[in-house]
Amino acid sequence: MAANNADWKTQFQFNDAETGDLIDFTGATIEVDVKDFDNCRRIQASTGNGLIAIVSTGVFELDVAASTMACLCPGTYQIGGVYSLNGETISLFTGSLAIIDGVARL
Repeated sequence: MAANNADWKTQFQFNDAETGDLIDFTGATIEVDVKDFDNCRRIQASTGNGLIAIVSTGVFELDVAASTMACLCPGTYQIGGVYSLNGETISLFTGSLAIIDGVARL
């Protein structure tokens, strides 16, 4: 869940499903997309555009500014993440994201 009136800053941690080890994202391109149910992309966060930073082995941080979040109406959105490394693109997760209407605004 995230509010549409504030920065959305969250960390993700991923382990390799086969070994249980934290995934080494060194050199990887990571992308997280948020889409509405008409399949229209509302947020595209990546290591390339600076909205995602690799923090440590297996951990990356997503940081979306309040000005971008303000463009999302309250409701449920699709979210998914992938990473590309050594010529392979691997799915990290898919799911839904609830956006609530933030009341206070500066």
